[in-house]
Amino acid sequence: MGARKVKIKTQHQFLAIILFLFILFTFILSVAASKQGTQKTEWKGEITTENGVKVVKNPPDPLYGKIKLELEEDLSIGREDDENYMFFRVRGIAIDGQQNIYVTDSGNYRIQKFDRNGVYLQTIGRQGQGPGEFEWTMELRIDESTGNIYVKDGPYYIEKFDRKGNHMEAVRLEKSIWSFDLTEDNDFLATQSTTSDTEHTKTLCKVSSKGEIIENYAQYPWRISRQRKGERTTTVISHGVYDLFMANIENQNFVYGYSRDYELNVIDSKGQALYKVKKDESPKNYSAEERKKDKNQSLPPYSPFFYSLITDSKGRIYVQRNRTRGEEFKVNREVDIFSKDGYFLYKSTIPRGTYIIKDGFLYAYVMNEDTGEELVKRYRIKNWKQIKEGM
Repeated sequence: MGARKVKIKTQHQFLAIILFLFILFTFILSVAASKQGTQKTEWKGEITTENGVKVVKNPPDPLYGKIKLELEEDLSIGREDDENYMFFRVRGIAIDGQQNIYVTDSGNYRIQKFDRNGVYLQTIGRQGQGPGEFEWTMELRIDESTGNIYVKDGPYYIEKFDRKGNHMEAVRLEKSIWSFDLTEDNDFLATQSTTSDTEHTKTLCKVSSKGEIIENYAQYPWRISRQRKGERTTTVISHGVYDLFMANIENQNFVYGYSRDYELNVIDSKGQALYKVKKDESPKNYSAEERKKDKNQSLPPYSPFFYSLITDSKGRIYVQRNRTRGEEFKVNREVDIFSKDGYFLYKSTIPRGTYIIKDGFLYAYVMNEDTGEELVKRYRIKNWKQIKEGM
C-alpha cells in the first residue's frame, strides 16, 4: 500500500508539473502575441526639407497594405415618376451641417435639396441668365458656418445663395476657372486656365469674393498639340494628359498636385506652404494601344500618376490612380490613401462617381447603364472606425 501511495503521489506531482509548464507556455505565447499586436508598423520613408518646407517621402508600398471599404447602401435618391427626384447630368454633391443633401442637376439647370432621409425639400435656381438662374451648373460648395451655398455656373460665374435658397449675388470672375473651394476669409481658391498663341497653363490662385485674382500660388503647363490642315492650323487642347487638381483638407488647409509628378503640396488658405508629400514610384509608359487611341494628342512619354484628388472628414487624402473614361468609367476608382500628415497608409478602391466621404458615409453618383436613370447614393462605411488615420 505504501508503495502504491508513493506512486500515485509521484504521478500527481508529474501531472502538476506538466500543467504548470503548459500554463507557463500559454502565458508566454499570449504575452508575445500581445507585444506583437501592439508593436507599431515600421514606416520606411524619409522626412527631409526642401527650401524650408517639410517633405514626407513615402516608399512605394503603403504602411498598412490594402484595405477594402466595407460599404452598405444606406440611401438612394432618384426616380422617374417624380420630377423632383429625376436627375439629368448630375455634376456635384454637397452636404451641409444638418446632413441635408444638395445635388447639382446640371441638365435641368437647378440644385435639388433633400433632407438626410432623402426627402425632397427644395429646388434652387432654374434655367436662364437672370439673378439666381443657371446656364451651366457644375460644382457647388456649402459654407458650414453660414449655410450659404455657392454654385459654379459656367466658367465665369459663381452664384451665391443663402441657407434658405434665396439668391444673394452673382460673382463675375475675372478669368475662367475649372474648380473652386471656399477659404476662411470668404474668398475662393481656384484652378484657372490661361491660353495664348504660345502656351496653355493651369494655375492655382486665390480669387476675391468680387471675382478678382488676388494671387497666383502655382502654375503648370497644360499640354497642347497642333495639327496642320491645309492652309489652316488647328489647336487641339489635350485634356487627358497632365492636369492640376486640388481638394480641401480640414481646418482650411488644401492639397493640390500636378499629375506629371507624384507630388502633393499642402498649403493653408493664404497659400503658405505647410508640407509636401512624395511617393517613390517610377513613371509608367503609355501603351501602344493608348497611343493609338490618342494619336492626335501628341502624348508625352509617361502617363499621369493620378487623375483626381478627394479628401474625407478625417483629413485623409485619396489619390485616384486609374482613368475612368469610356468603358473604364464603369469600374471602381483605385486610390492611394494618405494621412493628413502625408503618410501613405493604404491602397484601396472607391466607387466611381464618389464625391464625398464624410463622418463614416460615402456619397456617390450612380447611373443605371441599362435605363440611363441617374441616382445619388449614400453608403455607410461599416469599417470606418478601423481605418487608421496615421502611424
